[in-house]
Amino acid sequence: MKTTYTYKDKSSGHSITIETSEEVFYPTSTSNILLSGVSSHVRQDARTALDLGCGSGIVAMVLGKFILPHTNIFASDISEEAVSLAKRNAETHELVVDCRAGSLFEPWPGMQFDVIVDDVAGVSEPIARLSGWYPPQIHSEADEDGTKWIVKILEQTSAYLTPHGQLFFPVLTLSDADRILQTARDHFSQVELIATQWYPFGKELLAHLDVIEDLAHRGKISIKKEGTRFLWATQVYLATND
Repeated sequence: MKTTYTYKDKSSGHSITIETSEEVFYPTSTSNILLSGVSSHVRQDARTALDLGCGSGIVAMVLGKFILPHTNIFASDISEEAVSLAKRNAETHELVVDCRAGSLFEPWPGMQFDVIVDDVAGVSEPIARLSGWYPPQIHSEADEDGTKWIVKILEQTSAYLTPHGQLFFPVLTLSDADRILQTARDHFSQVELIATQWYPFGKELLAHLDVIEDLAHRGKISIKKEGTRFLWATQVYLATND
């Protein structure tokens, strides 16, 4: 039986439904916040846009359908299953999306983009496993501080951006946000926070509060407490070299 995910844009009222799969990382609120930030800050004269870590292709679909309808859209993921699914979703919505499989920027040798939307959010590996957010067959392997992949992306992105290009990327406080942001500032002249969303711990995190508090105490992640509630956040940043 096919499963689906529906993205709804609160400001415009636009919505789009895509096919999902148990073999591919399911879209989350991180993708929604990321897309909201892109919609508000992206350069409308962009000719090319890359959805990096596309999963089922929700970012590529929304970019091509609503945010940048006249832009050439590209998408890639390390998972062959994800790329196949993104291709099917593009065909369903009559969108032309160049979808390729490979790790990080491997599928795009010598190419540059006006917009790169990174949907590879890092989460501390113990939390990724204990929370159940990552299905067993989908590996996170982002290390204890959750920074492995996003740091590599930030270190490599400038080579794949046009001179006035924009990188949009999410940072979860369930990773070492300070290390991620320092890496971003080391490689970009401007790094701007454009969106933040806080979430209370659900039962899947509360069940492992001892592990999470230990990670926070050792500086691997950041959480906060308001009254009796523990919270974590997703933040979206825009990086440029203007």
